[in-house]
Amino acid sequence: MRKRLFNSLYVHVPFCREKCRYCDFYSGNFLELAPLYRKAVLRELALREPAFSQFPTIYFGGGTPPLMEPAFFESILSKVGQFSEVTVEFNPEDAKKGKLRELSLIGVNRISLGVQSFSEKTLKTLGRRQTPEDNLKALEAVCSVFSNVSVDFIYGAPGQTVESFLKDLETALSFPVKHISLYALTIYEETPLFKDYSEGKFRLPEEETVYEIYSEAVSYLEERGFRQYEISNFAVPGFESKHNVNYWKLENYSGLGPSAASFYVNRYWKNVSNLKAYIGKVERGELPTEEEEIFEVEELKKLKLIMGLRLVEGVNLKEIGLEEKFREALEKSEIVKGLLEEGLIELENGRLRLGKKGFFVSNSVISQLINTLF
Repeated sequence: MRKRLFNSLYVHVPFCREKCRYCDFYSGNFLELAPLYRKAVLRELALREPAFSQFPTIYFGGGTPPLMEPAFFESILSKVGQFSEVTVEFNPEDAKKGKLRELSLIGVNRISLGVQSFSEKTLKTLGRRQTPEDNLKALEAVCSVFSNVSVDFIYGAPGQTVESFLKDLETALSFPVKHISLYALTIYEETPLFKDYSEGKFRLPEEETVYEIYSEAVSYLEERGFRQYEISNFAVPGFESKHNVNYWKLENYSGLGPSAASFYVNRYWKNVSNLKAYIGKVERGELPTEEEEIFEVEELKKLKLIMGLRLVEGVNLKEIGLEEKFREALEKSEIVKGLLEEGLIELENGRLRLGKKGFFVSNSVISQLINTLF
């Protein structure tokens, strides 16, 4: 069988000691299934192996990947060939030097640390287990072992201000981190945080305040040498997440584990989002695919536009087959003209990208473009 060329591999580790109140990813406290999960992931890799080649980037996400022993990571890395970037997500309470050193010795070279906030009140609201002191200890431990460290923050949480959020960034940048991710708090249905919000137990900041937090954070990071390369992501030049850039550019990627998604050329598929069902399927020698979609030509163009506009560099309209459509829309559509005039989008040398003003309202801007062009 001719091997497919995948640029990235994602491994979903679904275990958590306790699920965060805002999280809607598939995860839970079913660690008793960890031995069966480990076997199942390796079995899925074996089932799919004839279609695989080497993966330049590998990302272990969750859930809480460090709940697995280093041998789990080594068992996968030893089977997938050469790689240039291997990331493991960590919660602060798991960032112990011993485990970090073991991971570095088997090929892991990047850590993504879920700090989220240095405010004790915000951490409690979000249902995070760690304290601000845990965050500091974790940063010290991670940065003492790894030179490529990313830190996640959530903005728009109850009680946050511009000043408090910039103080969080200042604290993080007192360590030699190379990458910062800023995620707006989204309250998903079926989460405990949604229930509290619906019952009026807390109020979110006004949209104007959330915009100001984001805008000031962007400026703060750029002034300190962090280049924004995606709506939510900033890096010291050369330390951008290769794995995530591949994802946004719709490079071929494969996912292992329950709920993990894959994309190849124009085909998308997703694994079953239930650990017991996942284990059962794989043990029977079945691929654990639950959803699958084939994108026709126009739908693929739409998807490339949606994903590519998340990147600061935007998209080359000719390369994704939308040069003529956009030219026509620019002549006939007042919506597209308005987006350009307001600085929400920019067009230069055939490349379309969001303007600075467009990043914060990207969903609305991209939706208007999609509705106009298709």
